[in-house]
Parts: sequence; structure tokens; C-alpha cells
Amino acid sequence: MNLTQCEEAYDYNANPYIVLVFCVVCVLNVMGIVLTLHVTRLLLSSQVEVFHINLRILFGNLSICLCIRSALTLYRAARHLYVVISWTSHCDFLQSAKMCTLQSELNAAPVFVLVFAYLIIAIERCIATIMYKTYEKRRDVLLSIIIALLSWVHPVVTMAIAIHGNTSTGERPYCSSMTAKAFNFTEVFVLPIVVLVISTMMYSAVWRFCVIKQRLTLSTQQHNLSGRFQLGENIRASKIVIPNAFLFIVVTLVNIAVLGIMNIIPNLSNNLKLFGILKELSSLTFPIYINLYAWIFILGCSSLAKRTWFIRRFQRFTTEARQNEGPYTSNHFNMLTNYWK
Repeated sequence: MNLTQCEEAYDYNANPYIVLVFCVVCVLNVMGIVLTLHVTRLLLSSQVEVFHINLRILFGNLSICLCIRSALTLYRAARHLYVVISWTSHCDFLQSAKMCTLQSELNAAPVFVLVFAYLIIAIERCIATIMYKTYEKRRDVLLSIIIALLSWVHPVVTMAIAIHGNTSTGERPYCSSMTAKAFNFTEVFVLPIVVLVISTMMYSAVWRFCVIKQRLTLSTQQHNLSGRFQLGENIRASKIVIPNAFLFIVVTLVNIAVLGIMNIIPNLSNNLKLFGILKELSSLTFPIYINLYAWIFILGCSSLAKRTWFIRRFQRFTTEARQNEGPYTSNHFNMLTNYWK
């Protein structure tokens, strides 16, 4: 066993800054997972009158993917802290190169699933907008589940191929996505950014069209209540999914910025401690994101807010904004909402 590597591993892994970052990662991930599971339970519950069943399934897929990613990074951080507490030799901090590659592939797969999941939701919202007069009567549960599972195909197949071809040997003093394998900048950052920007543009187009169409419908007194209901649902959904997709783009851009800074710092690869600190700081973006993701749902949807115990007291978030409508219109909207249960 290389004693120099053991000393490097200890010098990095027992660093107070690294330990602090991993503590924060654990706390944020636990909070994010609890909040996101709470949101997912409500979204998939038949007793919560919010969003079309097809959209709720796709949102559920998005939330489950985020929880899996956070659970994996939580395990990585918790394992690191356990070694810091229980080590008996500096060599205990060394990590198997093969396990490091496996860990990297497992952590990366949910990120790409998220990219495709956002694109699938954008396509579903476009279909709901095109068919807005009749879409609220559709209940394609099985089809929605199959489509949601499609977002996992490419990332999982790519991960399986990488794991199968993993021939890494030896041990490493530090394990991250940048040290586990050859780093492909285009694959890791450029493609997700392009797909996410396209998805966000589609969400924005849907939101803009529905707002204009809804105003036109009200001003011309066109009494297609089913169409008005679907337009309103598209607008509500866009107000939640656009901020989340935009934040995901920001998270990716932050990681690109950190990577750029790391590339311009001279001789950074020779300074394992600084390299690790910068890399782990960038890893805070996803734990922060999963918490913001859940809060956007809770605060942006009154049906979720009034079922979240520490938000119930704030009437601002639990009161549903209503349009000017007669009793028949209100009853019709309630009937359509109950149809989704």
C-alpha cells in the first residue's frame, strides 16, 4: 500500500472544510428528501385536487428521480463522515478506484434522467395546450407511466455500459466524478443545457399562449368551460415548472463556472486539498436545488400548502386565487377536478 497516497487521502478527507461541506450536504439532502417525498405523496394522492392525472404522474417521476439522486449523495457524504469518525489508520481514507467509478456513474444517471423528464413534461404540456378543449377528459395513466419510464432508458443504459466496462484498479485518495473517469465536457454539461433551454422555451410558449387565449375567451364570452379549465390548469402548472426548470439550468451553469475556475487555476491538480474543496462546494448545488424544488411546489400551489402543517397558518399561500365566475362555472370546474381523482 502506498503510504504517500494514505497521507494525501487523510490530508484531504480529514480537512475541516471538507467535513463541514459534507455535514451541510447531509442536512440539506435529508430536508430535501423529506419535503420532496411529502410533495410526491400529495401529487399522487387521489384526495388532492391539483393538476391533471397525466401531469401528476410525470411530476411524480421528476420528484422520485430527485430523491434517488439525493439519497445517493447522502450516502456518499454520510460514509465519508463515518470514516472521519471511526478511522484507525490514514489508509482507511483510501477508496477503491472501481467503487469510485461505480459511485460516479450511479450519481450521474439521475441527473440525465431529470433532463429528459423535464423535456417529457414540456411535450405533455404542449399536447395539453393543443388539445385544451378536450384534454381534461383524458385519463392515460398507463401511457403516462410508460412515457415517464422512457426518461430512464438512455441514462440507465449508458450507466450499465460504463459499469460493465469498468476496468479501474487500485485505490484513490479522493473520489469524485472528475477523478473517477475521463471527463467529457460536452456530454456532462452542453447537451443537458441545450435540452433544458429547449424545454424551458416550450414551457414559456405554453404559458404565454394560455394566458392570451384565456383573456380572449373571457373578453369574447366564449363559454367553453372545459377549455377554460384546461387553459387555467396549464397556466398554474407553468408557474411551477418554469421556475424549477430555470433553477436546474442555473445549477448546471454554476457547475460549469466552478469547472472553468478549476481549469484556470495553475497547478490545481497538484493541490488535492484545494481541488477537493472546490469540487465539493459545487456539489452543494443539488442539495440546495431539491429543497427549492419542493418549496416551489408547496408555495406555488395552495392545495399543497394547506396540507403542509407549518404553512397552513399563512392564508396567503393556502387561499386559491379565483376567477370571476358564476355558480355553474365553479361547479363545472369542481366536477372536472374530481374527474382526475
